[in-house]
Amino acid sequence: MRKSQDLNIQELLNLRTEFENITQSFSMVDSGSSINILEWFVKDGHKSNSLRKNYDRAKEIATIILGEVTDGSKKIRKGF
Repeated sequence: MRKSQDLNIQELLNLRTEFENITQSFSMVDSGSSINILEWFVKDGHKSNSLRKNYDRAKEIATIILGEVTDGSKKIRKGF
């Protein structure tokens, strides 16, 4: 995987799908992979999911995606 800020849309969508597949049985505030869910997962997802299989990978994916949609302090929320 390339560094953050170098991912194309296909790679982002693949990561998003992988995140959803990993977390489908996790305890989440909601299902899916919206920006709000990803932000919650990075900040608070460990409270009820840190012992689940592939939790570390899911957090890594969420962090990568959030890094891609963040432009300085302005967050781009359209399309995700």
